Amino acid sequence: MTTLSELEFLLVSNDYATLTAVSGGVKKYEAKLALVPNAEAAKELLGRRKIDAVFVDLEVDGALLLIEAVRKGASSARAAIFACVKTPADTTQALSAGANFALRAPLTIEGVALHITIAKEILLRERRRYFRHPVNLTVMLKEGSEEQQARMTNLSEGGMALRSLRPLKHGTTVEFWFEFTFGEEVSGRGQVAWTSTEGMAGILFQTIHGMGRGYLGMWLTAQEQLKGTVEKGGEKG
Repeated sequence: MTTLSELEFLLVSNDYATLTAVSGGVKKYEAKLALVPNAEAAKELLGRRKIDAVFVDLEVDGALLLIEAVRKGASSARAAIFACVKTPADTTQALSAGANFALRAPLTIEGVALHITIAKEILLRERRRYFRHPVNLTVMLKEGSEEQQARMTNLSEGGMALRSLRPLKHGTTVEFWFEFTFGEEVSGRGQVAWTSTEGMAGILFQTIHGMGRGYLGMWLTAQEQLKGTVEKGGEKG
């Protein structure tokens, strides 16, 4: 099962005290933490990586616009957002922009850890939704009138990662269809959430046709059960 240690956090701040408190709080759960000093660097990182939670220091220029951008983005739109605030007005503005929680300065390690605990169910539910199971499946893509065959490398309830010969463009909409090894086909429409120079791309599902959602759910349940069995076997060993 997914645990907090598997989560990825992002801190947007250039303040040492904020960094100390947030990194200490995240460290209590042995989770990963990336640090960027400004809003532009945060947008660049969020455009190529799925982040589970974002700490945004409202002292950073463009902090409120960044929170709004995260909510409108493709890959991390459902991320939990913790706003680091100093005044009641900051709190109101941050929550209105889309933040889930407001942490009042001065931040402490214990306070950050407590807020992560409070947000635990939100964080883990979204992580399960986006947990990518490794696969090796052929997937057909159609963008406009052009079709191409690609190789799917992982799959989740919310989307898939793949490698294609012709590069996909970030933000475009594509039709897709693929078949599981047990013979059932899944088709639908999705948005290109991220791309890489190596020909990789992430597709965020928008619509899945017919019985496809049910077939995907059955496959994901089987993978989760298999993962749990393997983990239990490792603990016994």
